[in-house]
Amino acid sequence: MFDVDKGQLKEFPRPVIWWVYLMSMSVLLQGLADIVLKVGGYAGVMVKFPWRMDFLFLTVISVLMGYQTLIGMRRRELDVTRNSVQIGLLVEIGLVVGDVYFVLQNYDWLPEALVIRAPFIVFTTLNIFILLYIVWKLSLFRDVNGEWKVF
Repeated sequence: MFDVDKGQLKEFPRPVIWWVYLMSMSVLLQGLADIVLKVGGYAGVMVKFPWRMDFLFLTVISVLMGYQTLIGMRRRELDVTRNSVQIGLLVEIGLVVGDVYFVLQNYDWLPEALVIRAPFIVFTTLNIFILLYIVWKLSLFRDVNGEWKVF
């Protein structure tokens, strides 16, 4: 997967490839951990969290993006277009805001929420910084004159 001398991957700096791989693995592991937490709550082994449908859909989008990125890397392709990075940033920011809001709203009756959701907040914030690094490193939001161009 890290043979970056073949295919489209040779066009990207090696640190970008590693950070993208780390972020993809992070979202997959977080998705798996969310499933374990939900199943553990229903099995009575862990604290049962209420359903958050909006959060569920953001998690699914994040996991699908991470999975597709890993599949693309295996084919020596990588999609770091402005569209994919913008969607990734919006999804990851939504996940962080959703977790922080959930903890703040439920801390009184569910103090375990902070301990359980804190690693997700940390790793999702790391994903945001990885995406911002990719934007900076690849100058994704700059035009040919070097001016910022987001839209």
